Amino acid sequence: MRKRILTGILTVMLAVMCACGSQKATEDDMETATGESSIEETDVTENDTTSSDAQETENAIEADTEASEQESSEEMQEEDNSWYDRMVKNSVKSTGNNYRIKKVIEKARNGEDVYIATIGGSVTEGAGATIKQQGYAYQFAKAFAETYAAGDGSNIHFVNAGLGGTPSSLGVIRYDEDVEAELGTQADLILIEFSVNDYMEVTGGRAYEALIYDALSQDNEAAVMLVFAVFESKWNMQNDYIPMGKHYDLPMVSIKNAIEVPVTFGYLTDEEFFADEYHPTTYGHTIMTDCIMKLLADIDAEELEEKNPIPDAPYKSWNFADMKMITRKTEGISIKEGSFTLTDNEVQNIWWDNTNSFPDNWKRDSSAGNDSFVMELTCKNLLLNCKNSGSSDFGTAEVYVDGKLVQTIEGRTDGGWNNSNVVMIIDEEKATKHKVEIRMAKGQEDKSFTILAIGYTQ
Repeated sequence: MRKRILTGILTVMLAVMCACGSQKATEDDMETATGESSIEETDVTENDTTSSDAQETENAIEADTEASEQESSEEMQEEDNSWYDRMVKNSVKSTGNNYRIKKVIEKARNGEDVYIATIGGSVTEGAGATIKQQGYAYQFAKAFAETYAAGDGSNIHFVNAGLGGTPSSLGVIRYDEDVEAELGTQADLILIEFSVNDYMEVTGGRAYEALIYDALSQDNEAAVMLVFAVFESKWNMQNDYIPMGKHYDLPMVSIKNAIEVPVTFGYLTDEEFFADEYHPTTYGHTIMTDCIMKLLADIDAEELEEKNPIPDAPYKSWNFADMKMITRKTEGISIKEGSFTLTDNEVQNIWWDNTNSFPDNWKRDSSAGNDSFVMELTCKNLLLNCKNSGSSDFGTAEVYVDGKLVQTIEGRTDGGWNNSNVVMIIDEEKATKHKVEIRMAKGQEDKSFTILAIGYTQ
């Protein structure tokens, strides 16, 4: 993707940023607007949770919800002029272990180069905002530079790796290309936001954990923050990912927790926060930025802690860590293109610069016979990213591994908009040499099909 580096203060924003308090959160501060207890208080097991334990946890959260929701709403009613501050404070789910982030802030204040990246779906890409600089990712980079950078802020560098409609399983495939390669180095601070994109995600959260693990494992002691965006229905996957964040003792911010009570009591309307059922308005993106900056302010006010080591065991699995992406430009992989000799130029665009998200793809030439795309490699996991088209020119392909049919993939759906469709092909514990073959299904020989990219681990 085209390099997107922030070298100083971004264009002056239309939305005014709300000042963030700097006092360390108390246990009451950590309670959310929906009443979920703080991360220190929530008793969620970190690996295999029994049904009984899960029910006890659910009951405890529901009990806390009723009590804290009443408390939050009463405070807002009593202090009408402070509802915004209370909303922002309620977004802070956990400050986590502060060592890595405080080191990033220290580097910024000392005038050292600091590299920031955001990765997620369309909310991170900036959808709903009027212009790209009004998306929360850009607002955050600007606010961070204004608050913590030395001098004119030119020591702060930023890349936004948000891509609409994509889950963490695609994020882990493209991380090296869209973050490290774009920055030209490892990121010092990574914000991960896939909480509204990962429903039915093919790895069951293992790709999300791989992103966390890969970032924490960098040799520059990178800091990771989890951002839980929310739909207008007030749904997200934070209950699935908060225990994972707790496992790694990460800072976490919940936009769901921030806005639920203000919307319920009329301080904030859905129309003010949401541009549609999925994406924030420019004002909504500003609220998200203020919530993230509040989390940083709370961390900045804390005493420096000892660095918390990466856990000895994963929360779910590290099998998808260190995933590599294969495109037409990749060398060292044995590939026979067969009839997949074309390049598809009608693929999902990056919203703000109108460039193709996966330009080095393989499109099947429907007039060239049904010769298979064949790839041989050693791997333990293999993810296939295919184009989902709405055109009747596209059809159904079959994927074979070592001669066995493992997936049938629809290249066309009624709702297709040239977006990505990530499919699991191989999921094993040990790396083994495999032959992967992709060809059109019977009766689909006159149709097109596009392989956007391939991800694998060894």
